[in-house]
Amino acid sequence: MTKEETMDYISELEEKLSDSRGELLARPEKIVKEINETTISNSDMGGDIGALAEALAKCQGEFTSVVKGSKAHSYNYADIDAVLKATNQITSKYGVSIIQLNVSKMIGNTPLVGVKTVIAHSAGGYMAGEIYIPTMKTKMNSLVQMAGVNITYLRRYGIQSALGLSTTDNDGSDK
Repeated sequence: MTKEETMDYISELEEKLSDSRGELLARPEKIVKEINETTISNSDMGGDIGALAEALAKCQGEFTSVVKGSKAHSYNYADIDAVLKATNQITSKYGVSIIQLNVSKMIGNTPLVGVKTVIAHSAGGYMAGEIYIPTMKTKMNSLVQMAGVNITYLRRYGIQSALGLSTTDNDGSDK
């Protein structure tokens, strides 16, 4: 190969390199992988939903915000006692009961605890939902103690979510 042929060959390679660089720059920055979506339903409803919906509407008309009377770390929260005191008399008046069951499962080696919350009506309608969170021991708490903490947390939020409750600080401002 002559010097001139070599220089022409190098020019061709540089042109190809420039074209390739342009193609790479035109590509999106992130590579998108195909994702297969899986939906897991942890809720159910049945029976006379109309009567349940009517009773819940009446309850919600009487509910007030649950006061955040407990403190942990740097935040205030409404504990399970406050949530139940704010709801039980009203729900009972309209034939609505709250049933909560402890549930658990394993994903691989990770234990999960959960709560199944069932809102039932005296006419037979019900709605139910489950939620799970991973549980592991900490320096200060055993696995069983953390399971109890997590279950109480899930109970509070299960009731608040199912009944449409809000919380407020002691001073009356919503947070």
